[in-house]
Amino acid sequence: MPSLTLYRRTFAFTLFELLLVLAILSAIAAVTIPNLGLLMGEQKLTRASEQLRIELTRTRVDAMRAGQMMMLQWDPDLGTLKLKPFFSAVASVDSNNGSANSQSTLLTGGNQASVTAAPVYDPEAEETIELPEGVTVEVIAVTPTARSTIAEQEMVGELVTGTSPILFYSDGTTSNAVIILAHPTIGRVAVKLRGITGDVTIDEVMPL
Repeated sequence: MPSLTLYRRTFAFTLFELLLVLAILSAIAAVTIPNLGLLMGEQKLTRASEQLRIELTRTRVDAMRAGQMMMLQWDPDLGTLKLKPFFSAVASVDSNNGSANSQSTLLTGGNQASVTAAPVYDPEAEETIELPEGVTVEVIAVTPTARSTIAEQEMVGELVTGTSPILFYSDGTTSNAVIILAHPTIGRVAVKLRGITGDVTIDEVMPL
């Protein structure tokens, strides 16, 4: 009976097939990697805006608990955001006025002439807000009010030229402000602070 010889066929990729696979992988990477970078950058902006929202909310609560004014100041030359307490005539009026939540007090800050306290702050209480790498403050817009103008007049020598601080009062109100955070390759996002309620809202990321 004749024997049967079994042949085992060996499968292998040809050079052409390998080059074709490499070309396909390169094409996929060329499309995926930039999108991955955009996604990571957008996450940085989202994380930075959420971090800032938490800091603004916490500072408002701290001002109410301590019964003193807090301020957030931006230095565009250094790119820093600094939080610190500030004692002033405005803050004293807010603390001593039982009607601090009335509409007239929210607008004017009370009778400024009734207090003559000199502004004092503790340099050791300063706190710097560190944003994620690559995210910077592009601009801060603060709406001036009668109360903030009086406070800023007491802060002469402490304020960065050409900038206005964001103020947090002991009655729970704050400055009306918009903070624009930016990423050089992704875009920007706006963090908004509503003065009369102290609510913080975040807009969607705006691409470049």
